[in-house]
Amino acid sequence: MKYETDELEAYYAALPEQNGYDGTCAMSIPKELYCKTALDVACRRGKGVYKLAEQVGERGRAIGVDWREDYVSEARAGVAHAAEKAAVPAECMELHVAYPERLAEATGEGVADFAYVNCSLNLFLDPIEALRNIFAALKPGGLLVCDTVLATGPRNKDVVARARALGNAVQAAPHRKDLIGWLASAGFDITTVDAYSGGKVEPAADARGGLTVPVAEGDEPCGFVATDIRVFKADGIDRHSQQLVKDISEFR
Repeated sequence: MKYETDELEAYYAALPEQNGYDGTCAMSIPKELYCKTALDVACRRGKGVYKLAEQVGERGRAIGVDWREDYVSEARAGVAHAAEKAAVPAECMELHVAYPERLAEATGEGVADFAYVNCSLNLFLDPIEALRNIFAALKPGGLLVCDTVLATGPRNKDVVARARALGNAVQAAPHRKDLIGWLASAGFDITTVDAYSGGKVEPAADARGGLTVPVAEGDEPCGFVATDIRVFKADGIDRHSQQLVKDISEFR
């Protein structure tokens, strides 16, 4: 689905900046990124891009995309220092202003080996469309890591809508089945999904560990869990069978 610029501008301009949990997600990065292209979606002020630059090295590319022009400007201002610290050319880092739903327009299609998005995904205007754009930006066989929060049970749509309006990325979290449905709709090979659950997360948790983020009123019997989701863009390789063979051989 294509969104008009005015619609995107209106939604994201109204989205509160609460400095909530989506600013604290640990960045889970695979080890095998040297010489590759890595993409950070909703990169904020660029710290993730700088971290990726260290991993891809002087022959790789680290690309950051965010819809907030002031954040992207801050990120660009820090590139020279980050490049010196990482011992890579500044040119290996790119920062673009773009909405998640039109991400591929900024990055191009089939360019990234790896893409990362944190639980800000829960607040995007259209998470499925954003995932479609991430899918388009990835090369065949590319890996998406979603460092997010998931609900432990089915969600009340009204509560989720109110949580999104408050900018509460935790309380806006989908149930795991819903996220898998988003990934499938976007084209990802859901047979490759791996999920690594962490600890419970409070809906009111902020970036500094306090409980100050506004919470929508509601009476839902579900909690929220930090979860690292990993999934591949299909490339014709049956990784599920490969893993089964590996597991059987190790068992023997």
